[in-house]
Amino acid sequence: MNKTLIVLTIAASTFGTMQTANACTTAAYHNGEAQITMRTMDWNGYDNATVVGEGRGMLNRYSETDGVSTKAKYAAIKIESFGDATVAEGINEKGLEARILYLGTDAGTEFQADTVDVPNVDAGQVPNFVLDNFATVTEALEGLKAVDVIPTGITGIPGHKDEALYPPVHYQLVDASGNVAVVEYIGGEMKVYTEHGASYMSNDPAFDYHLNLDKEQVEPNATIRAADRRLRAKRVTEELYQRGVTNSHQALISMKATQATSLSGYNQQDPYLDNATFPTLWTVFTDRANKTLLLDRAHTFTVESYSFEMFDGGESARVVLGENPTPNANFTQALTTH
Repeated sequence: MNKTLIVLTIAASTFGTMQTANACTTAAYHNGEAQITMRTMDWNGYDNATVVGEGRGMLNRYSETDGVSTKAKYAAIKIESFGDATVAEGINEKGLEARILYLGTDAGTEFQADTVDVPNVDAGQVPNFVLDNFATVTEALEGLKAVDVIPTGITGIPGHKDEALYPPVHYQLVDASGNVAVVEYIGGEMKVYTEHGASYMSNDPAFDYHLNLDKEQVEPNATIRAADRRLRAKRVTEELYQRGVTNSHQALISMKATQATSLSGYNQQDPYLDNATFPTLWTVFTDRANKTLLLDRAHTFTVESYSFEMFDGGESARVVLGENPTPNANFTQALTTH
């Protein structure tokens, strides 16, 4: 039996739990010198986010099943979730960002088949593959078209010891020129959206639904469902364009308003998902122009700052730059112990 099929068999009985576990929002702004992206990580549990710096020349294989192998062309700062199970977020030295967000199978998420003579990249390894090997969105999309993105499961998820969970996800790519793309795999087919609306992203349903809300000028409500979070992020960020904000620092400060309006909070319930809560474990602000990353964790009032000056990008090595100060603690537990 193909390894991919083995993993999916293991995952089948556990996917229902994964399906209501994750909610994130992104907003990418590009205007002159101001090149800022805000992203929240909203997860019902913990991910032990670790910030690492990886230098050029690192040998990586992106799937154990006929996987692509490369030596990294570019140094990158990455946020690893669930140990090193997946890179949730990152930026490379060329200013290309890649991130992974939840998109459930109810939205049509289905990755590609493992075809003969086409090398594979695991679905959970797509941001790694992109950050290591490409400088622009255009290059990254061409690279993804040349591989099969297959649904090998992700291990290390809290509450699922020794299990490999199907990765119901989609991706956002942003580069230093302001190009942006949302990439989804729907019914086994790669779907790419590169219009301005791709600057704003959340979760279910599939992305064409969200773009239709833009077309119809739908107003957001106050819930934490994906469509409302994305529309609120879009509304607040679009005001920066209206004000003509081109200063990086001013835009960075202004994007705090985007964070405040689009995160899932800590105890707010989602009426569309059985009143579940999705505590915002962390928010990251990425500056593509200055190649910096600011990480705001829920467990601390200290904002962590990361840059390429913190490690040797020319050395083929992985350097841990920052770790979760309260390992294995969800937000509620952190409140009761501090």
